[in-house]
Parts: sequence; C-alpha cells; structure tokens
Amino acid sequence: MDYVIFVYGLAFFLLGAACLSMRARAFLQLPWGWLAAFAFSHGSAEWLDLAALGFGRNQTLSAIKIVLIIASFVFLFQFALAGLAQRRTQRVLGYAVLGVALSLVAVAASTGGLTLLEISARWLLGLPGGLLAAVAIDRTRASSQAGSGPWLVVLAAFTMLYAVLTGAIAPTADFFPVQVLNDQHFLQLTGVPVQVFRAFAAVVMAIALWIASEAVRNKAEEKPSRYTLGGLTEALTRQSYNQIAIRGNHQADALAQIVDTGMQRLQQAAQLLTVNSAIIEIASNPQGARLPIVNLVLDQATVALQLEVAYLLDTSGNVIASSNRNAPDSFVGRNYAFRPYFQAAVKGSGANYLALGVTSGIFGHYASAPVRDLEGQVRLVAVLKSRLPSLASVAKQATDCMLLSPLGVVIDACDQRLNLRSLWPLSTEDVKALIDSRQFGPGPFRPLLGVRPKADQILLWRGRQAMYVNAPLSLEGWSVALLMPLREARTYRLFGIGTTLILSLLAIFAYVLLHGHEVYERRLGSLMEQLRDQSQIDPLTQLPNRGWFHENFERELRKSQRLGNPLALGNLEKLCLRRADHALTAL
Repeated sequence: MDYVIFVYGLAFFLLGAACLSMRARAFLQLPWGWLAAFAFSHGSAEWLDLAALGFGRNQTLSAIKIVLIIASFVFLFQFALAGLAQRRTQRVLGYAVLGVALSLVAVAASTGGLTLLEISARWLLGLPGGLLAAVAIDRTRASSQAGSGPWLVVLAAFTMLYAVLTGAIAPTADFFPVQVLNDQHFLQLTGVPVQVFRAFAAVVMAIALWIASEAVRNKAEEKPSRYTLGGLTEALTRQSYNQIAIRGNHQADALAQIVDTGMQRLQQAAQLLTVNSAIIEIASNPQGARLPIVNLVLDQATVALQLEVAYLLDTSGNVIASSNRNAPDSFVGRNYAFRPYFQAAVKGSGANYLALGVTSGIFGHYASAPVRDLEGQVRLVAVLKSRLPSLASVAKQATDCMLLSPLGVVIDACDQRLNLRSLWPLSTEDVKALIDSRQFGPGPFRPLLGVRPKADQILLWRGRQAMYVNAPLSLEGWSVALLMPLREARTYRLFGIGTTLILSLLAIFAYVLLHGHEVYERRLGSLMEQLRDQSQIDPLTQLPNRGWFHENFERELRKSQRLGNPLALGNLEKLCLRRADHALTAL
C-alpha cells in the first residue's frame, strides 16, 4: 500500500502543477487556482498516510489529515461554483449550499467524532463538489484549444469517477447508506482496496490535464528520471531485504546448531547407558535381582543429565524400569511399542524423536539405544527423555521462532500460543496420519498461514509483513523457522519514497518556475514589440515618425560601412512608402 499511497499523493501534486500552468496558458474561464489548491491539499492529506505507515496511526495525524481533506473539498467546491455560477444570484445560492454543507459537517463532528466527521465531509462536500467540478470542466470544451477537447472529456469523466470513489465510498459505520457503501464492502466485492482505484483515477486526471494543457506533449525525456527515482526505492528495499535474510539465516543456523547439539549429547548419553554393567546383566537375565540397581542407575542419569525421565523397555515395548516409577504418572507397565524411537532401537539402531508425551503431556526429545545381551542380541531398549532448550530463551532477537515438524506442525515456539498448530494447511490424509501417530496429540492442527511458505519469502504474519527463513536440523525433515519483521525494510522504503517525493516536488517546482519564466519572457517580448511600434509609429496617422527614420537610417549606415558600399537612401524611401501604403490601406 505504500506505493499506492505515494502514487496517489504524487498524482495530485502533478495535477496541481498542471493547474498552475493552465492558469497561464488557456481555459482562463475556469479558476484553475482553486483546483490546484484542492490538488495540493488533498495530496498532502494522502501522504500523511505514509507517515502513519512509518510511525503508526494516532489521533493527531488523523485529525490533521481530516482537516486537510475538508479543506481540499471546500477548494473543489469553490472551483465548481466559480466555474458554473456566472450570475450573482447563482453564486449566492452556491455559497449558501456550501455554508449549509459545512454546518452539517460541523454538527457531525460534534456528535460522532473523527470518523463521522470524515464520512460527512466525503458525502456532503467531496461527492457534490467533484460532480459539479466535472460538469464545469466538461462545459469548457467549446472554448478549448485544438487537440485538448478529448482530454478535457477524459478529465471530466475521471473527475466524476473520483468524486464517486472518494465521496460515496467512505469508512464503515452503523447507519445507512454507509452500512452498504463503505470501503470494507468495496474490498469484499472487488478484492482490491478502494485506494487503488482512487489512485488510478487521480493519475488519469493528472495525465489528462497535462496533455490538455500542452495540447500535444512529448515526455520521452522524463522517462529516465522517473525510472531512476522508482529504482532508488526498489534498490534500497532489495538491499534491506537481503540484509534481513542474511541476519535471519544466521540466527536460524545458530538456533538449529543449539538444538542439534542437545540432541547429539542426549543420544550419546543413551548409548553410554547401554554399556552399564547392571543394565547389560538385566538384559541377559531379566528375571535376576538387579532391578533395584538398574532403577538407581536410571535415577542417577536423570539427575546428572537433568532429564525428564529415563526408562527401559523390553522387546515388546513394555516399560520394565523407569526413573519416575514412584510418580502418579509412572511409565512402568505402560507400552510404547508404537513409538518410532522404540521400533528403530529394537531393530538395532538408536534414534532421536521429538514428540508430545502421551502420558505426561510434555513435549520433549527422546533418544533411544538398543541394549544387547552378552551374545549381542537386542534384549532391551534404553530411552532418555529431555526437554529441548527453549527457543525463546536463546533466540534473543527473533520474536517469532519455532521448531517445525516435517509436516509443518509448530513445536516449542517463542510464542507458546502457536504450539501444536500447523504453519500451513494440511491435507486430510496428513491430519489423519498425525493423529494416528499420536506424536502431537489429537489435533486439530489449525493452520497459521494460507499456503506453505518458501525460504526468504515475504508474507503477511499477524497483520504485518515478515520474511520467512528456516534452517534444517540433523533430524530428517525438522527445521528451525523464523519470521523476521520488516521494520528495517519499511524504514529503507520510506527513505526511498521520501527521497523520490522530494526530488519529484523539486522537479515540479522547477517546471512551474521555468514555465512561468517562459510565459513572462513571451509576454515581455510582446510588450517590448508594442512599445517599439508605439515609439516609431505616429498614433494619429499610423505613419513612420522620426524615431523610425533614425533607426532605419543608422542600420543602413552601418551596413554600408561594413560592406564598403555607398549609402542606399533609396531603400529608406521604399520602406517609408511601403509603411505609408499599409497605413492608408488600414484606414
């Protein structure tokens, strides 16, 4: 929207500059100064939205914007009245209507606040003022210069369109007709904000008036500067996006390294547990009396490694020993044969697994390792469960971070409210597979985004734009994902737009200044020609006087001296007789 608002405001400044040039050139029967005042004040009001994008909306900015909008509508109304009302009674009636409209707007402001003030100003001032202005512009076609008439029709048509878009499509409120005609319903109906259509209408109005002012104008020389100014903003934006992507990938890689290191250490601890003599002995002789010693080993491992729990399973998946054996939610006697970490270990290879505990309800990292008897056969499975290091505690600069499963389920997010939701929509088959696996509970895994994001993609996150970056974990399919805010990019973008704005205003000012100087020089030359004629022609007889004779005599004398020829007085006689003949013919 920042580009739309910028183009929207810039179009009105161009329209205002065109109106100033129209005052000096043609169509003098219309008061183009009032339309210029409307354009400059309305463009300034729209550009206040750019300030709101950078600094946030507040009552002061909103109040200033509404005051500028009301002032611009008054100027537009005045333009229409001055262009249409030729008689004094018509002007008095028009000003009376304007006074009544302003009074109603003031009443609305006192009863409904800023929102009702803006709505009433659009309906009572902007809509009728714009429609009347379109009629006034259309009426001036008869006296327009050749080639400008069609463009005045375009200007009138889009002025009428703009009047409807800016007057009738107002902010939403709970009374008729605003309940039906408002910007929210317009967005639902068209899928495009009304500001885009207003900006388009304003751009066409500015272009039509420029072409009408110039009759036929070649703008080829302006293209490089226009593209250069637009490229400045895009270059700054791309640079800031690149910096955010680099910084985000560094942070994601660092977080992934922390998680991977924790999983590797837990896996190593599980493998060390399998070589404990008491555990090997109970694997070789499950009926032996070594269970109390094994429980003690599991207790020591839990305390030393700060685990959630440590336990042993037999080859059927039943827990035979656990460090939480005395807790109400003891694992002893429970069966976890459905867990992938058990299925991998019972086949002879250790495994890492991230899941929500079906008994404890606590998310954690499971590391499993096979326990072999003296003959090398897998008899037991040792499992250690640990909580992962909280991403919120280590991701100091990333406000939106999360672990993502292969299917996009969010785990251990910096914002805990996002846990156990999917980042993107899942198919019915995927949801059923997740529920059947019991890895993340019963669901429903509501999506946070509409589509699956790509690396370094810009997307809408919680009402603001953010960049999606991720880094894979050593555990297949898992990754650390970050959603980097684009505050820095908005600053760069606003700087580029501000620079473009200033340069554009300077270009407009330079054009108006040069154009005014050109008109001044042309008028001065015409005036000097008139003064020269008046000094050399007798006002009564319209015949050359002594001043004319002396000027022509000196010119002929200089010519003869330069060429070395005799002075040709006969030429003076011919010129004098010719001027006399013209004067007598005119009489």
